[in-house]
Amino acid sequence: MEKNEYYVYALIDPRNSQYFYIGKGKGKRYLSHLKANKWDFNITKLEKIKEIQKSGFDIKIEILFPNIDEETAFELERILIYKLGRIILSEGILTNMVPGGKWKKKESVLYSDAFQIDFDLTKLDLFAQEKFLSIDKISNFDYLDIKTNQQVIYRYSTSGDLDIIESLNCFLLDGFQGDTIELLKVIRENELPVYLRSIYSKYFFKKIYISNKLPFADFDIIDEQFNKDFDKLYDEKENFEIELKINGVQRMFAIKENDLITLHSYYSSGNRKSFRQTKNDRIQYDSFDWFENGNLKIKLTFKESHSGFSRTTYYENGNKYIEISNFDSNKTYDRWFENGNKEVELIENIGYIYYNEIGVKIKTEPLVKKTIEPQEEMNLDFAKEELTEEMKIEKAKADLDWLEYSKIINS
Repeated sequence: MEKNEYYVYALIDPRNSQYFYIGKGKGKRYLSHLKANKWDFNITKLEKIKEIQKSGFDIKIEILFPNIDEETAFELERILIYKLGRIILSEGILTNMVPGGKWKKKESVLYSDAFQIDFDLTKLDLFAQEKFLSIDKISNFDYLDIKTNQQVIYRYSTSGDLDIIESLNCFLLDGFQGDTIELLKVIRENELPVYLRSIYSKYFFKKIYISNKLPFADFDIIDEQFNKDFDKLYDEKENFEIELKINGVQRMFAIKENDLITLHSYYSSGNRKSFRQTKNDRIQYDSFDWFENGNLKIKLTFKESHSGFSRTTYYENGNKYIEISNFDSNKTYDRWFENGNKEVELIENIGYIYYNEIGVKIKTEPLVKKTIEPQEEMNLDFAKEELTEEMKIEKAKADLDWLEYSKIINS
């Protein structure tokens, strides 16, 4: 017979006594969230914990359902996450990322439409039964904020043709990879289609008019009339300015000065969002993206004739996060902790140098010396044949960065 050694617990914000994370476990599992863990990628939860601690408070932990078997713990965890909803999907208040229970990778991160809170209360003692019944459902599953049950995303090519119609479930089938969640958030918050290499919309259009002259940034909105008006002026004038306002707030401002096109975009709050310039269809000079709080998010600089570039990303608090560059065949890669101290740097002919959060050097990993094919010249490789899990992750991050920005340079 299975021992009743499991429990379901909640992390609680002491400032408002609100649950912000639900988990299951046994032993001292509930304490694991309060220790530094480089394999914990739940950024929302980690930032919440940091924010509470910076406010001078300790995280409260409550064992909601003690002394239960593992199957019951799985069941209760999934039900509670359903009841309270996840912040990452705009469902509710929890920082959980997945729906709990026996969820596995490649399974849907969404709850089935047929999901029922059908729990046998006799599995719990009377006190636990009261606790279960006291937790009300507050979640909302209108992911796209369209006030209908149709949770579908339409994807269009950059020429405005309908490419694919995808259920939200399929859209999220690979989990929260890359820009998926930020894209979903922007689609939810805007009535207009959104640009991210393709065009995404929560509403159906037979075809969308898109200017191929405007240098859109990731997550810019696409307003058909603005695009049409810009193209009409482009054909008529050498120099002009045009703006787009929605509900009295400026969202786009474009300038044409001879062959130079400049596009400013703004958040719905009116705060600046991005700055792009193109000349003869090529990105020029410096490009910028900002967080909605006004702090710089990304700075991308191209050398003359696109012979080199640098790209710096920032934390939302304003500190640098990653800086990568390739000027005169001199490649650099640096990453910082959120507190401003350097975490890793690449020094050619030496390798990756790692530091801890207080700035002390902890190790060096040399690079492989090998003949590099031209198409792989952006690839950063490591010397060890047997890579640790940490190094595999580091290598993957570095390779993806170089691949992404080599595409930009060669475009």
